[in-house]
Amino acid sequence: MKRRVPRLQGAARDVARGELIGLPCEVAEARDAGYVGLQGTVIDETLRTLTLRLGPPGARRVQVPKVGCLFRLLPPAGAPVEVLGAAIEFRPEDRTKKVK
Repeated sequence: MKRRVPRLQGAARDVARGELIGLPCEVAEARDAGYVGLQGTVIDETLRTLTLRLGPPGARRVQVPKVGCLFRLLPPAGAPVEVLGAAIEFRPEDRTKKVK
């Protein structure tokens, strides 16, 4: 069965189509309350997770599932953008083409 992917609008779609690694990120909402409020820099991305570094280089790393989370990303130029994790649940190399 084909899964339904949420559509993103405006700035959220532009950010989701670009490179996420290196962007500051905060977990705004999550099914698991332990992830809510985590802030860091995206250092890795897989099909189902984003890895955040919480602090300076060498600091703690946390893998956060994409599905069930709402990420607040800060693009280099612009205001913070909220992106649904389910909308970016693609392999990183495919995400740039498949985000709608």
